[in-house]
Amino acid sequence: MSDTNINGSAPEESPTNAVEQTEAVEAKPKHAMTRRQVLAMAGCGVAGLVVGGVLASWGVTSQSIASGRIDIRHTATKMIVTDRARCSGCQRCEMMCTLKNDGRVCQNIARVRVWDNYYWGTSPDTGEGSFGDGNPGACEFTVEHCKQCADAWCMKYCPVHAIKPDEKTGARTVDPKLCIGCGMCAQACPWNMPRIDTETGVSTKCISCGRCAEQCPNGAIQFIDWEDIAQKCIDMGVVRTTTLVSA
Repeated sequence: MSDTNINGSAPEESPTNAVEQTEAVEAKPKHAMTRRQVLAMAGCGVAGLVVGGVLASWGVTSQSIASGRIDIRHTATKMIVTDRARCSGCQRCEMMCTLKNDGRVCQNIARVRVWDNYYWGTSPDTGEGSFGDGNPGACEFTVEHCKQCADAWCMKYCPVHAIKPDEKTGARTVDPKLCIGCGMCAQACPWNMPRIDTETGVSTKCISCGRCAEQCPNGAIQFIDWEDIAQKCIDMGVVRTTTLVSA
């Protein structure tokens, strides 16, 4: 028997079928958005997302960046946000980083670093800050990761080309089979992020695994999927849903 009505048209979709189709669509795996796709859809760079308020729910605003409280960096799949004001200096991120990646707690080779940072005031003549008159200020902490530079000096100056971008994450990673432990990557890096593991004899650096963020008790480190940022763009009307689907 043909699936047509008396007038020859296709039958109307029943509510049950509509619900089943909706559930089927929702059951499909999410499309993994990349930085390039999100910025193309938004029609602006990361600075534009900050100014437009898209990243405000993660504490990233023009004011928080200008004050030095917030630092952001990004790979193809993640935006990494560190909030100095939330860091208590417990160094749990360092311990958990090495426990996951090296199988032991060894903070001197941690891929994330925490150190004291004293507040000196908004300008030298204010008397503010940790050592200023009338306002003792407070000691804060700085949380540093690998910057995952687009033109990475560690990668550029490695004599055996042991540092390469990961195909999936875009993070600059060390191939332990190629690394000769010469330390050129650490010397070339302006922030001295790579470290030579004295037990293995090879260099280590951040691979953007996110373990530090998972274990931070204060939320001082966040690894944000670009997919979530894309959704925020849609919620705020920065891009249309049709644009997102076609990207």
